[in-house]
Formats: sequence, C-alpha cells, structure tokens
Amino acid sequence: MSAAPLLDVRGFGLEFRTRSGTVRALEGIDLTLRKGEIVGLVGESGSGKSVLSYAMLGISDRAAKVTGGSAVFAGIDLLKADESTLADLRGRDISMIFQSPRTALNPIRTVGRQIEDVLRRHAAARGADLAKSLRERAVQSLREVAISDPERRHGAYPFEMSGGMCQRVMIALALACRPSLLIADEPTTGLDVTTQAAVMDLITTLAHERQMATLFITHDLALAADYCDRIVVMHAGHAVETAPSRELFARPRHPYTARLLSSTPDGESRSAQTLRPVPGNLPDLRRTDLPACRFAERCERRSERCTTERPALDPAQAHAVACWHPLDGAAAPSAAPPETAHA
Repeated sequence: MSAAPLLDVRGFGLEFRTRSGTVRALEGIDLTLRKGEIVGLVGESGSGKSVLSYAMLGISDRAAKVTGGSAVFAGIDLLKADESTLADLRGRDISMIFQSPRTALNPIRTVGRQIEDVLRRHAAARGADLAKSLRERAVQSLREVAISDPERRHGAYPFEMSGGMCQRVMIALALACRPSLLIADEPTTGLDVTTQAAVMDLITTLAHERQMATLFITHDLALAADYCDRIVVMHAGHAVETAPSRELFARPRHPYTARLLSSTPDGESRSAQTLRPVPGNLPDLRRTDLPACRFAERCERRSERCTTERPALDPAQAHAVACWHPLDGAAAPSAAPPETAHA
C-alpha cells in the first residue's frame, strides 16, 4: 500500500445551482485509490456517491459547479482537464458501469456493435480488416464476462436479454479497452441475489487479474463487506469515515457508520425486531445554515463544536474518522461484519 495512488482526490467540492437555491452536494472530499484495490463508497441515497463519480468524469449536469479541490488520476487533474482529454480518458483509461443497464444501453443497436463503438473510438482494435478485428475483440469481451455463446449474443439487442445478461454486457462494454480504473455505480441494482453474487464475483475477479483499481458505489453494506478491501462512508456530501472493510464493520467509530450497521439485518444478531434505524433524514443541502458536521442534527453525541467547526478526515490514517466525539472503537456484537466478509 506504499505505492502512490492511481486516483487521489483532495478537498473536492461541488454545488448545483437550482431555481430553489444552491445545493451544496459535496464538500471537502478526500479519497485515494491504488492499483488493484477495491474501495467501497457507501451511504444513504442522496449522500453524494454517484455525484462524485460523475463530476470526476466530467459528465455532471450543466448546473453543477466545482467549488474547489483536485482529482488527480495518473498525474492528470480531471477537474482541470479539457473535454478532449476527458473524452480520451473515458472508456479507455477510466470506465464506468452505470446503475441501470436497461437505460444505459442503446435499445436499437446490437450489444456487439456498442462494444465495437468503444473499441473504434479508442483505436483498441487494429489490423488490415478492421471490421473483423473489431468483431473479434467484441466477441472476446463478451466471452470474458462469461456470456454463453458470445458469437450469437454479439448480434442480440438489449431487449432480447435478461437483466443479468445486460449487466454483463455493461461490464464487457466498460472493460473492453482494459481501463486502469473502473467505477461501478450500483452495478447490482434490480438483480436477484444469485445474479448479484455472480456479477460481483466477475467484477472482483477481473479487477484482481488486471490489477485494476475499482470504486464500488453502493448502499448495500453486505456487498461492500464481501467484496471491498476498504470502505469510505459518506453522509450528506461529506466523507465521514474510512477503514479496511473488516476493521470498519468490527469497530465503527463514526456515530453515523454505527447507526448504518445497526439498521442493517445480518440474519443473526440483528433481526427485523432489533434493528435501530438512523434517526431523522438527510439535511436539506440548500440550507445556508447547515451545521459544520452535517450529521450533527441526527446525532446523539453532538456538542456545540459539531455545529460550528467541521472535523477533518485524515486519509493518511488506516482508520480515519471525521468526528469530534467518535465511538471508542470497541468491537460490539451489533457491529460485527458478515461472516462472508473478506479479510
């Protein structure tokens, strides 16, 4: 873990200008990701997980405005790069699996042709017979994600395939040019449990084989525990805690992280009858009087300092927490990781 990060995000902030006010979506985000590492970005819906990834790739809504910080990928600050540079990076060096393959895939273009489009754009296929070379690479991409009969599936349309098959096509599309960074944004949404496991096994296997850095965005804590080396917890546009997966689940230190874990059933110590939900709701990020710690109004441990002075998250620490009153870190049965969590 001593190698320089492939992706190094520092002090990143983002806001959206809307008719009803300015939404302060992200504030002071620090995040690092190294080759071969799988980092989970977890938190409630609306915490800013997907917004962060879109902003780094330059595909945010036009109303979005970067308010500060940097996002350096392989020596290139993505926030300062021009559109031509970002267009070259997207799909070739950085790829993304979007939440819904049904809407992300072109419904009137065969899946094979869509993969060929990516390969053609980034000159990933060459040869005297370019069309043949593109087809061979596209079929091979389908084969690598364990799609049966890839030659025939090459000519299929998305509506002719199941949800799990479409997700595999999305993975093939994202990995066709063998990127060094993969962003997987809720890649198992809408899939049954068995298919979820198959898709995640596929992503992690390819990530380890290719030493590909992977940012796994999810609200599913069990999946994050099973597949991620390290986890970053987000709340209302703030990164509040980061730690190796097993350490985070065994000894959560931020009150929000502990509440997230206590509100998630594990089939053993936490049943539906013993769950403790996170109190309140995410704050309205258009407010001009947001507390310095955006969890303060939901937190039982808050003090006056929490509303006036924002605690820092030190990414250099193996287990870092942004809280003035963190938990003592003692292991508790209610915060134990699932047995299937990776060491």
